[in-house]
Order: sequence, then C-alpha cells, then structure tokens
Amino acid sequence: MAESPREILRRIRGIKSTQQITKAMEMVAAVKLNKVRAQAEDSRPYVYNMGKIMRALCSSAEDIRHPLFEKRETKKVLLVVLASDRGLCGTFNVNVTNAVKEFIDENPELEFSFITIGRKATDALSHMNHTIERAYDVPWGDSLQTQLANINTQVIEAFQANRVDAVFVLYSHFENVLQYVPTVEQHLPIPPLSEAEKKELTKWSVDFLLEPSFQEIAYRLIPRYLETQLYHCVIESLASEYAARMVAMRNANDNAEEVIEDLTLSYNKARQATITKELIDIIGGVEALQS
Repeated sequence: MAESPREILRRIRGIKSTQQITKAMEMVAAVKLNKVRAQAEDSRPYVYNMGKIMRALCSSAEDIRHPLFEKRETKKVLLVVLASDRGLCGTFNVNVTNAVKEFIDENPELEFSFITIGRKATDALSHMNHTIERAYDVPWGDSLQTQLANINTQVIEAFQANRVDAVFVLYSHFENVLQYVPTVEQHLPIPPLSEAEKKELTKWSVDFLLEPSFQEIAYRLIPRYLETQLYHCVIESLASEYAARMVAMRNANDNAEEVIEDLTLSYNKARQATITKELIDIIGGVEALQS
C-alpha cells in the first residue's frame, strides 16, 4: 500500500532531525581532529628521534645490563590495544579488532594478556574470551598525562616482575583523513637499532660520550621515553578516531540528503495523486447532480 503524504512528510521530518545531529557530530569531530592532528604530526619527529637515541643506547651498551633492554625468550606477551569509547566512527574499531585477531593468529605459540584503552576494545576482547588485565576509558584533557603515566608504570612493573616477556602496543596510525592503519609496535623490551639505522650511524661516524653514567641516564630517560611513546600512540589513535567519525557523519549527511530528495519526490507524487483523486470525485459528483 502506498504511503500517504502525511506519512511521507513525517518521515522527512524525522530524517531532517537526525541529520541535524549528524551534522553537529561532524562539526565537533572536525574541530577535535584539527587539534589532535597537529599534535600527532608535530610530535612524530621528536618521538622518532628519541626512539632512535634509546635504541642506539641499547645497541652500544652491550656490556651494561638494564632490565628494560633485556631480551628474553618470548612466551607471554602483553598487548596494549587502543580503540574508542564510542561508536559511529565507521570501520575504525572493526579494523583494530581485526588487527588484534591477525596478530594473535600470526603468533599462535604465544600466551596473550591485554590492557585495553577504549570501551570498544574492552567489549570486543571480552567477546573473544581473552584475558584483560586492566581496562581504561580513552584519556582526554587534564587526565591524559596522569592516566598514561599510571598505565606506563603498570606495564613496566609487569615486565620487570617477569609476568610478561614482551609488551606491544596496537594503535591506529593516522595517515590522512581517509586512511588510518592499525599498527603494532614493540614497547618492551626496547629493541636495538635496525641494520639500516646502524649503517646510517656508521656513515656519520657517530660515537656516544655519555655523561653522567649510562646507568643513570637510562634510569632517568627510559621511563620518560616509554611514556612519550605511549602518549604518541594515543594521540595517533585519537586523530584516527576523529577522522573516521567525521567521515562517517559526512557520509550519513550525504545519504540523508539523498533520502530526503527521494522522499520529497514521493511526497509530491502522492500529494498530486491525492489532489487528482479529489478532483475526479468532485467532477463525478457534479456530473451526477447534473444528470
């Protein structure tokens, strides 16, 4: 049965009401994205070069043992998974969940435990029946530094207590507004330099003179570096989330416009048909009276 003009008009009003919400969400996501994107892109050179320094220290200090440089036989792995607290962000959380599954499938011999940052990650891993050591909401604002410092302390304690042999962080690396790639990075133990990085330093003939001692530098710098690395991962994940939400809401707005156009056309046709039917009834009545 064809819808009446009144029913079609009610649907149009309902879609327009929803469209106002999606437009507001798109604007909010765009504002947050601009702020977080700048932080993510500006911090990349600092985090990369700081990581290179730490890996260089690890590679050049073979005679000095530091617990966070200690490479063990990997049997137990702690995976820190970053996702979002809310949905309505396209395939962002699905991509993270699929990346977790892929990482686990690639390493079937390992025993995994998890720390989740973001309620969607907690829900997904709970449904997969995995062991979640701690679950956190996505930090933001004034609580960001404090909460990340707590998480980093727990990760370091778990590694130093030999409860885990390695720690990895899985987050979404922000490439651009349309592309955010789930990425797994080793957090602990701090890896040595790659062969390419060693060759680069060899070309420069770089020799490190450490003042004060390596041990004192390591104990002061390593926790700060690990916290900075975790902070950067969270910022990259937030930028990816806001970009995904902005694009999803923009697509929702475009789809709403198309539906409204189709319904408006249907409304005009139904209204025209109703008017035509009423005219036919009036003309039929007049002709009946005349006869």
